[in-house]
Amino acid sequence: MSMEIFWAWMLFLIVDIAVVMSPGPAFVALVRNAMVYDRNISIATALGLALGVMAHVVLVLGGIAFLITKSVLLFNVIKYGGAGYLIYVGVKSLRTGGKCVVVKADEGHVKAITVKQAVLHGFLMNLLNPKAVVFFTAVFAQFIHPSMSFSVQMLYGFTPVCVEFLWFTGLAIILTNTSIKRRFMNVIHWVERLCGGLMIGLGVKLALFR
Repeated sequence: MSMEIFWAWMLFLIVDIAVVMSPGPAFVALVRNAMVYDRNISIATALGLALGVMAHVVLVLGGIAFLITKSVLLFNVIKYGGAGYLIYVGVKSLRTGGKCVVVKADEGHVKAITVKQAVLHGFLMNLLNPKAVVFFTAVFAQFIHPSMSFSVQMLYGFTPVCVEFLWFTGLAIILTNTSIKRRFMNVIHWVERLCGGLMIGLGVKLALFR
């Protein structure tokens, strides 16, 4: 790898880290699951989020994402599908906010969802985000060109997937720490309601996104 390619990749990495760490639907979903469920469910959610990013990478590298951004119908299907899913999850969180599934911080947790459901939840959260389609299409166009070797393109492709998984897995591990969960034990139902409200707000914002 030449130094030029290395520094270009470093710039891409910094941009991606900044975007991943900024609060959004994925962040809210992870925090909510970390507060309500156990560590396994939280890490499974992080895995799903990373798989959602991988799907976007495949769409971009395959040229499909570009077609989506140029098709009003396809873009709106993803946009309203994503908005509807966010609002659905938000309403569900508000309705169950008073019936927290956590038992005791030192005795484990009651799993209201399975690991597979958590992975699917994270996957859909990122897959149905049209902003991700626009972001990856725009950013990849700045860094990737046809003359690049396959290995370099794969490096760019796997970078956002790894960043997504590592960041949200780290966040899941921190938030599901026993001492931290004890501190939030009495307010977890409010955390879930807050996350539900944020989900609904993000869903409405996404529906209005152009």
